[in-house]
Amino acid sequence: MKLRHAKIKNFRLLADVQLALEDLTTVVVGRNNSGKTSLSEIIRRLLAEGSAAFQLEDFSSACYDRFCTALEAHNNGQDDDVVRALIPFIELRLTFEYDPAQPQLGPLSPFVIDLDPDCNEVLAVVRYELKDGQLAQFFSGQPDTPLTDETRIAFFRSLRERIPTSFAVRVWAEDPNDAENNRQLQPSALKALIKTGFINAQRGLDDITSRESDVLAKTVELLFATASSSSADEADKQIAQALKEAVQDIQSQIDSSFGGQLNNLIPALKNFGYPGLGNQELHTETLLDVRKLLSNFTKVRYAGYSGVTLPESYNGLGARNLIFILLQLAGFYKSFLAEPNSPGVHLVFIEEPEAHLHPQMQEVFIRQLAKTAQLLVEGTESKTAWPVQFVVSTHSSHIANEAGFESIRYFLSGEVQGAAAGVRQTRVKDLREGLDGVSEPDKKFLHQYMTLTRCDLFFSDKAILVEGLSERLLLPAIIEKLETAEPDRPKLSSQYVTTMEVGGAYAHLFFGLLRFLELPTLILTDLDSVEKPGGSACEVHKGTYSSNACLKAWFSDDNPFTLNGLLTKDESEKAKHGNCIAYQCAEEENGPCGRTFEDAFILANRALFGLNGATREELEAGARSQASKIKKSEFALKYAIEEKAWTTPKYILDGIRWLAAGIEPAIPDPIHPS
Repeated sequence: MKLRHAKIKNFRLLADVQLALEDLTTVVVGRNNSGKTSLSEIIRRLLAEGSAAFQLEDFSSACYDRFCTALEAHNNGQDDDVVRALIPFIELRLTFEYDPAQPQLGPLSPFVIDLDPDCNEVLAVVRYELKDGQLAQFFSGQPDTPLTDETRIAFFRSLRERIPTSFAVRVWAEDPNDAENNRQLQPSALKALIKTGFINAQRGLDDITSRESDVLAKTVELLFATASSSSADEADKQIAQALKEAVQDIQSQIDSSFGGQLNNLIPALKNFGYPGLGNQELHTETLLDVRKLLSNFTKVRYAGYSGVTLPESYNGLGARNLIFILLQLAGFYKSFLAEPNSPGVHLVFIEEPEAHLHPQMQEVFIRQLAKTAQLLVEGTESKTAWPVQFVVSTHSSHIANEAGFESIRYFLSGEVQGAAAGVRQTRVKDLREGLDGVSEPDKKFLHQYMTLTRCDLFFSDKAILVEGLSERLLLPAIIEKLETAEPDRPKLSSQYVTTMEVGGAYAHLFFGLLRFLELPTLILTDLDSVEKPGGSACEVHKGTYSSNACLKAWFSDDNPFTLNGLLTKDESEKAKHGNCIAYQCAEEENGPCGRTFEDAFILANRALFGLNGATREELEAGARSQASKIKKSEFALKYAIEEKAWTTPKYILDGIRWLAAGIEPAIPDPIHPS
């Protein structure tokens, strides 16, 4: 059995999202505050905690207006069913896939309510909603006239107080093919079906207070607690019993020797001469408890030298983080084995496993995760299969790129188009589906390129794709010079921008990915003028065509595609799908134009390079001649570090101004999409 989909409504930024889960590991990526933590939080509250508790702030801001609409409907005398349907709820819908041929469905049985023999899915719904019979009380004392700015504030203040007491969790099984066919269930039925585990991002490993942090020791204590349960693995139970017997042996010695000597320290009460105390004698009893010993006196230490062991806090944070995660995973598996009735799915969330780990170790971690789960199974006598599915949320490009496109779910948040200012929500974009139109060789290239270059497209606000080494090395200096010269313009340096060197032959392969990620991107490429299609490279004034694959793909609708067509494009024609392409142009009207970045840089700094010429043709030829003698790396480093008195080519300045001024794309209105 596998959990295939989780659909969430009205929880924080997750106003209406659906997450598809992989068989083993799903990797959740995205910028900060895009809703990744909210995913694990709603699972924790609805599936792991005893009784779910939410407050007004947990409801998505996109649904606040529905509270107002429901109040208005209530005041207008609408039927209770109509009003109740308008009141927002927080909902989690879980779709499980199972094998109908299995003789026993176990904890899944209560959820199988369809009569379709070809259906191999069940749908479990858990909803935090207004309790039955609470409608009148929920709206009692509220304004009976249309809300104003002032009464709206008072209305939401009262909601903040009433929601925790007026709402409750309801669980039911729903026919995947017929929403009207459902069966009410107890929350315990769902918790028996799916077990959860959480390794939070804040793990307390970097505690630098004077008290030694014993995070690993506390994890060992939990392992003992699991091993002590009646349904634990037999080998674990034997270890736990041996620990208890060892403590009992010590207890016997304490009772006979230590206790007797301790009693001698206590004076007899009769010696004090107070009436009524003569027949009351005090005795000491020292009790040992394995759990207390583990909690208060057991430390995890590392082997040192000459018999000196080192406290756990003496090890590096990266090693402690990895050990902690591995111990937690071992604990999760042991707790799964200790369940009297095995759950069908064990969903384990791991937040930011990259904390304190160096890049190579981050890649190894995500690569070894499946193997780790299997090793835990093989390390037990029973070899009981572990139906675990991992959800790993990360800010690490190393983990994201190592995991591969198929397992990545990209969280994209933004303001909702057509909604009030400040209303934001998240969409979950599945790269497995989003890159369906990309051929397998191109998809393989993208994955390999992003892995090799440690690309962080999944976490950036914006991106710049550059043609080659010179542009990449000079770009920071170009941005700095522009922002110094134009201090009142939006600054790209204050935005999170990733720069990728992709070359003109490969940049077009990123178009689909950039469009899918909705990542505002500037593509800096070269004009690459040639005499004719398939012809030799030449100065721009001699050319009729461009050999640049990126430009051909960007302007694929041009018929015919010509060099002159490229030179006459205006700025609006160069931008589409939230991205913009920039290539060489004349510094002044009817002036010379460079074929490559180096040509353009020389033409923009004629005095610096001693470029002489009376005509456009002479200047282009002179610039190309000088550029052909340049070693690109030396050229870029010289003008990026040593010499700063130069002018940036116009096409790059125009492109950077466009990117700096651009804002994040608005998320379409979910109710009235454009």
